[in-house]
Amino acid sequence: MEYQLQLADEKVKPHQITTLHLVCSFAFLGAGAIITIYNYTIPVWGLALLLVGIALLALTIFRNSWVNDKKVNPALRIIELVIAITFTVYSLLMQWKFPIVIYGGLSAALLFALFWERKAGSKLYIYVDDDGLRLPVVRRRFIPWSEVEVIVLKYGTLTINCLDNHLFQWSVSVPEINVDAFDAFCSTKVEESIEKRRNNEW
Repeated sequence: MEYQLQLADEKVKPHQITTLHLVCSFAFLGAGAIITIYNYTIPVWGLALLLVGIALLALTIFRNSWVNDKKVNPALRIIELVIAITFTVYSLLMQWKFPIVIYGGLSAALLFALFWERKAGSKLYIYVDDDGLRLPVVRRRFIPWSEVEVIVLKYGTLTINCLDNHLFQWSVSVPEINVDAFDAFCSTKVEESIEKRRNNEW
């Protein structure tokens, strides 16, 4: 017997995508303004960076759904990454320590986001079978029945209480399963694991 429970939350949330776009826009705005005002060798590039920051900020605020679109977002991420890497390299050449740290970190975050956000919109699942529970993105991917104390599915919330006092809770979509049968299955497995533990102790 195997049950598949779909989580209500997505793997990549829209506000996470929006937040990184805002961070990039403020980083570009800050660097662009400083270069335009204080740097006499590349003021044109500073102005260009400032305008890019303003445009990105305006798009993120006023056209957020368009920015988060699956086709548009990767293109914007690549543009942001190219700008961040370029500024990081230039900062290294000029030995600007503070911008190296900021834009180096931003480049790493954008590179990670470029791959992570490919999974935007994908659904997460919890699998419950005869062996135990297979969880989504958490440190413990698998919990055998011998470590489960109580598991309850009620009001769209799955609660897993483990013997080591770890508690997991997720909101699940309305499952296409018989909840009573699911609860009975879980209770049976927990009881069986208790008997096995007792037998092993003897």
